Amino acid sequence: MKNSVMGVVSAVALLAVGVAQAGPLVDVTFKNLGREQAVLKIVTANESSTYQVANPKPREKVEANTSTLFRVQRIISPDVNAAMVRYTMGSKTCAFGTTFQMRMMPGGIKQPQWTKTATPSGGATCAATITSTAADYSWKVEFSMK
Repeated sequence: MKNSVMGVVSAVALLAVGVAQAGPLVDVTFKNLGREQAVLKIVTANESSTYQVANPKPREKVEANTSTLFRVQRIISPDVNAAMVRYTMGSKTCAFGTTFQMRMMPGGIKQPQWTKTATPSGGATCAATITSTAADYSWKVEFSMK
């Protein structure tokens, strides 16, 4: 009985540590500003892992002039998080990314850093904007494509 209780206590402690290690939450909005449907296309391992941990999942098809919202929170470290997604419209493609990293500065000072990228190909117009950051380091980013 004692071993069973210790096992349960150990499992709960490990789960609590895992929750404590989660990075800051990112809310991602993808806006299709084009005239045709945008289709999710997973190419890289980072895009695949984003899809796997997103809640809800990014929509696989986003109609013209609509958007989709998803959230990503990775349980790697409290000091990092990232979301990567790629959408296509015919021959146009936009690869988007956003990251958070707590950087260690000289003197042991920690400094938060958020990034965003939008990489077009095939004549696409892509934009990425960080729309807000919070005291808990969570952030919101908007990706748009046309």
